[in-house]
Amino acid sequence: MTFWRATAVLLIAGLAAAATLAAQGTVPAPAKQTLAFGVGRADGQSTECVVTFGPAVPISAIAFSPDGKTLAAGGYQEVLLWDLAAAKLAKRIGAGQLAGRVGALAFLGNGPLLAVGDGVPGKSGAVRIFDSNTGALVRAFQEPTDEVRCLAVSPDGALLAAGGAYKEVHVWSLKDGKLVQTIKGHEDWVVDVCFSPDGQLLATASADKTLQLWNVSTWERTLRASHAEPLHGVAFSPDSKSTAAAVGGPGERAVHIRRNDSPRSSQAVATGEGMPLGILWPQKGNRIYAACSDKTVKAVGVYGGILTTFQGHTDWVYAVASSADGARLASGSADGTVRLWNAADGKPLATLVQLAPRADQWLIMTAHGYLATSSPDALRWQSKGLPADGLTAKLQNPESVRKALAGEKLAPPATE
Repeated sequence: MTFWRATAVLLIAGLAAAATLAAQGTVPAPAKQTLAFGVGRADGQSTECVVTFGPAVPISAIAFSPDGKTLAAGGYQEVLLWDLAAAKLAKRIGAGQLAGRVGALAFLGNGPLLAVGDGVPGKSGAVRIFDSNTGALVRAFQEPTDEVRCLAVSPDGALLAAGGAYKEVHVWSLKDGKLVQTIKGHEDWVVDVCFSPDGQLLATASADKTLQLWNVSTWERTLRASHAEPLHGVAFSPDSKSTAAAVGGPGERAVHIRRNDSPRSSQAVATGEGMPLGILWPQKGNRIYAACSDKTVKAVGVYGGILTTFQGHTDWVYAVASSADGARLASGSADGTVRLWNAADGKPLATLVQLAPRADQWLIMTAHGYLATSSPDALRWQSKGLPADGLTAKLQNPESVRKALAGEKLAPPATE
C-alpha cells in the first residue's frame, strides 16, 4: 500500500467512523485540541490566548484566489472560503455535495469559479466546479473512478487536468466541459499534475516513483524520469524549462530539480527528517516551497540548500500555496489550521482555524495578537500581572487583522 493510499484510507475511515459512533452515542466524541497564542507586551511579561477547538479536520488542499483576497481551504466534505480582505470566514461550500476529503482545489482563470477534487478511496471520486461567490454547484465531471488527489488549470484557462487513485489523468475543456484526453502512463496513484507556465507541457507525478511530461498539443510523452521513492508533488520553473519533484520514502526525502530535457540527471536537495508532501514553485521569486511531514514548510533554493524553515504547525503539513504576487504563503496541516506567512523571511502573519467541524465558528489570530473571531467565548486568557477580563474585546480588531493578512507590518498591541 502506497503512502498516499494508506494516509487517505486512514484519514477518511477515521473521520467517518468517529462521526458515526459519536452520533450513535457508543463512544465519546473525538478529542479536541488546544492552541496557545502569545501576545506581545511592552513590559516584557507574558499574556497568552488559549483556544480549544475541534476535533481538528486536516487541511489537505489550499488555494489563493487570483486577486489574493480569498483563501480556499479543503477539509472533510466541505471547502472553507476565508475572506482575507474582510478578515473573516466568509462561507462554507460543498456541504452535502462533496464526498470524503477534499484532495485538491484550483481557481479557474480570474473569476470566482473554483474546481474541487474529492472522493472516498476505493469507492468514488469527482471534480466539481463551484461559484465561490454564491456557493452554487456549476458543473461536475464524473469520469474519475476513485479519489481525486490533484488538479491543474492551463495558463490560458482552457484546460483542467485531474489525477488521483485511479492511475489515469483526465483533461477537460473548460469551454464546453468535454473530455479532451485520458492519459494512461502511470502504474499507481497520480498525486500531482501541473501545467508549464508557457502552456506547452503537462507534468504528472505518481506514487509509482516516476515523473512524466506530456506535450499538450499531441499528448505524447516527452520525458519519463524514475526515482528511488514515490513522488508526492511536482512544479514547473517560471521559464518552463525545469521541474521540481517532491520525493519521499524510507530511503530518501528530497526535492529533485531537473532540466526537462535531461531525464537521467537531477539535483537533489535533502529535506532532512521531513518528507516533502507537497511542492510549489511560484512564478515570481527564486524559491521552491515544500510542505513537509516534520510539521514545517521549507524554502529550497533553486541552486540547492534549505534557505528558510517555516515553523509553527503541530502536525504534518499537507499543502502549500502562494499569492499571485509571491509575497504571502499559506500552508494547510493535519493539525486543522491554515497558517499565513511572509514568503520572503518565513515570519508568521496569522493562524486561521475553524473551531468546530461543519460549523460557522472561526478564529483568526495574528502573529502579534490581534484577533477576529465569531466566538469570543471560546477564548481563555492567561496573563501575568494583568487581569484577563476584557482582553478579548481589547484585542479583537478586524482592521488590524485585515492588514496582517495583507502582509502589512503592525506594531504589537497594547495590552496594558
